[in-house]
Amino acid sequence: MMRWLLIVFTALALMLSACGKIGGGEKIAVVNWDKVLQEHPQHGRLQNLKEEYSLLLDKRREQEIIGKTRMSNLAKLYQLKQNSKQNFLSADFMTRMMEKQTAEQEKLKQLSNQIADQVDKELAEEEKKLNEHYRLRLFNLRLKLDTVRMVPEERKKVEAELQAVQAERDGDRMLLMRHKIGLVNQRMEPHVKAMQQRLDAYALQLQTQMRAEMKKDSGKDDVVLQKVPAALRELLGTVDQELDKQQQAIETLETAIKKDMESVVAKLAKERGYTVVFHKYRMNVSAEDITGDVIAGLKKLELRTKAAEALNKKTAGAPVGDKSK
Repeated sequence: MMRWLLIVFTALALMLSACGKIGGGEKIAVVNWDKVLQEHPQHGRLQNLKEEYSLLLDKRREQEIIGKTRMSNLAKLYQLKQNSKQNFLSADFMTRMMEKQTAEQEKLKQLSNQIADQVDKELAEEEKKLNEHYRLRLFNLRLKLDTVRMVPEERKKVEAELQAVQAERDGDRMLLMRHKIGLVNQRMEPHVKAMQQRLDAYALQLQTQMRAEMKKDSGKDDVVLQKVPAALRELLGTVDQELDKQQQAIETLETAIKKDMESVVAKLAKERGYTVVFHKYRMNVSAEDITGDVIAGLKKLELRTKAAEALNKKTAGAPVGDKSK
C-alpha cells in the first residue's frame, strides 16, 4: 500500500498512536466519523429502513406471542371442553359477546359524534350571540386599559370589571356546553337502548347455537388445533422473508455509505498528503480536523450521482437511433 494512504478506523490504531508508533513527521488528520455518517445524504433513508425493520421485527415478535398465546389458550379450551364442553362454549360465548359489544360501542361512538356535530350546528347561532354579547364589552374594557391613562385605583377597578365580565362569559359558555351535552344524551338514549336490545338478541342467538353445539361431535376441534401451529409457522415465515429483504437492503445501503465516506477520505488524504487519518479525536495527537471537508465531499458526490442517474434516465428514454441529442 502507498505510504500516504494509511487510514486508521479502529481503536487499536488509536492505542498505537498514543504509544508513539506514529512518527513526528507524519501528516495526520482526524474525522468525526459519527458526524459524517449523520450528514451523509443517504443517512435519513438508512434510518427509515432501520425503523421499518425494527417495527416489522416488533410486529413479528408480537405475532409470535399472540400466536403462541392463542395456541395455548386453544389447548386449554380444548382440555376444558373434554372435561366440560359447557365451560368451553361459555368461554367462546364471552369472547364473541366482547367482540360484538366492541363493534356496537364503536358504532355508537360514531353516531354520538354525528349527533354532537348536529347539535353544534343547531346551537351555532346561540353560541355566536353569546360571544357577540360579550365581545364588545370585553373589547371596550381592554381598549380602556390600553389607551386611557388612569390612576392605579381606577385601573384596578377596570381590571376587576374585565375579570368579572370574563368570568360571566365563561359561566355562560359552560351552561351552553351543558345544554349541548344534555341534548346529545337525550338523542342518544333511544340508540343506546337499541344497542342493548341488539346485544340481548345476539346473546340469545349464541346461547341457541351453544345448545346445538353441545350435541355435535368434538372431532372438528381436533382438526382446528392441528392446523394452528402450521398456520402460525406460515405466517411467521412470511414475515421472516420480509425481514431478510429489509436486512439485506440495510446492509447494502450501509456498505454503500461506508464506501462513499472512505472514498472521500481517501481522496482528501491523497490530495493533501495525509499519512494517517483517525476517525476519533485523541487528546495526545495533533491532527487536522477534516470533518467538514468530508461532509462537503459527500454532498458533491451525491450531486454527481444524481446527475449521472438523470443522464442515464434521459438516455434510456431517448428513441433508438436518435444520436442528435
